[in-house]
Parts: sequence; C-alpha cells; structure tokens
Amino acid sequence: MGKLNDQSKIYIDYAAYGIPAGQYSLPGLADAQHIADGTKADELRIADRFTRHFTGDLPAADLTAEEFNLIRDNFHQQVADRRKEAGDRYERMVPRRFTHATPGERATAWATQVAADPHAARSLLLCGPVGTGKTYSAWSALRAVADTGASIRFLATTEADLFARLRPGGSGSPEAELEAFATVDLLFVDDLGAAKNTEWTEEITYRLVNRRYEDCRPSIFTTNAAAKELANVVGDRIASRLRQMSDLIPMTGADRRKGGNQ
Repeated sequence: MGKLNDQSKIYIDYAAYGIPAGQYSLPGLADAQHIADGTKADELRIADRFTRHFTGDLPAADLTAEEFNLIRDNFHQQVADRRKEAGDRYERMVPRRFTHATPGERATAWATQVAADPHAARSLLLCGPVGTGKTYSAWSALRAVADTGASIRFLATTEADLFARLRPGGSGSPEAELEAFATVDLLFVDDLGAAKNTEWTEEITYRLVNRRYEDCRPSIFTTNAAAKELANVVGDRIASRLRQMSDLIPMTGADRRKGGNQ
C-alpha cells in the first residue's frame, strides 16, 4: 500500500463517489479489516484491491458493494471534517458585519473552481463606487470556498492594514509578512488603491500582485476605481497583471450604507 502515497500515480473517480476534487487519505489495510472475513489473508486481499483501484487497474464498477460503500463513506467523512474545519476557520476570521454573507451562483461556481485546482482558478476583481456591496460579495465568495470543504487557507486584509503591517519599523518582519500574503492559498485585499499612492506603496503592491500572478495563486481584490481608471490608481504594471489574472466584476448602484443596508 506504500505506493498509494505517491499522489501522481493515484486516480480517484470523484464523480462516482460524489466528492469534490482534491487530496484524500486513501483507505488501506486498517480499513479493509472492517469488511474482511476476519482473516489476515482476506484483509490483505481487500487492501490489494484498494491499491489496484486507486492506481487505475480496478474500476469502481468492479468493486463489491461493501468495498465501494466503505470507500465512499470514508471520503464523505473526510469532506465533512474538512468542511467543518474550513467553516470554523472562516467564522473566526469573518468580520461580524459580514457573518451572514451568503454566496450566490457565481460565487459558488468560482469556489468550486478554486477547490478543484487553485492554480487554474482566476482571481476576482470587484470594481465599483463606495457602498455597492463589494466587501460583502468578497466575503460571500470566501464563505463559498469554505463550504466546499477544500483545504484552502486564506488571509484577508484591507490595503491600509496591509501597508501598516509591512511598513518598516514595526514590531514584526515586513519581508516575512509580505511572504505570508504572497504565498497563502487565497488572498483577499479590500479597498485596493484607497491609500495615497507613493513610490513605496506602489512597489509593495506590485511585489505582492506580481508574486501571486507568477505563482498562479487566486486572489480577491476590491477597488472603488472603475476598470478604466485602475492604471491611474495603482500604476500600469499592477493594472496590467490584475486584468490578465482576474475576472472583472463591475458593482453598481447607490451607496447601501446610506440606507443602513450591507
């Protein structure tokens, strides 16, 4: 069963088991004991069938009902555990005002892509005036990712807080902080371009966006700037990368905060 640890040689029929794509711990000898006839020989026989199944030599249709159900239940329990862990992590990080952010179809579809292959998923760039629901929509997308149960770690910050943490002379290490934001699975930066643009802020933003652009890591950005004004706000180099790596989502309407809404 040792070769099952080599993920490059493993095939899992996600559709057959009704589970999202991702990494899973595979059933082995210990699990085979639950459906074996009580003998070591039968445990080894079933464990060998598991090996053949996950290396593509034994289709799901050729498994016994007991084998298939054991594997399916094992996977579904892992999904449930991960979904709870991801949900708990989301609840710890979401601001109180956005605890009830509910994902729509677009957010759910995007989250499914992120869960299946983060490096293939595009980033989201929400553009629009103040109070049009950009931050709410971003947190709803993060909730949708948590709901998939995928092992996707995320960080969320405003641009102002990001610069405060990275400014030299603080209590931490700016380079270590930047590395954390650049390499986390999923990053949300709210109010991009809201801070006064200086040579330092533009360089920090460029380094962050460029790292995530080059590593194909998904991000969510919100900005009050219209798409055509983005280069004027963040600079040509950053705007060019954001356009290529992101799906642009225009947000329109009146300022919801004036009416006391989200």
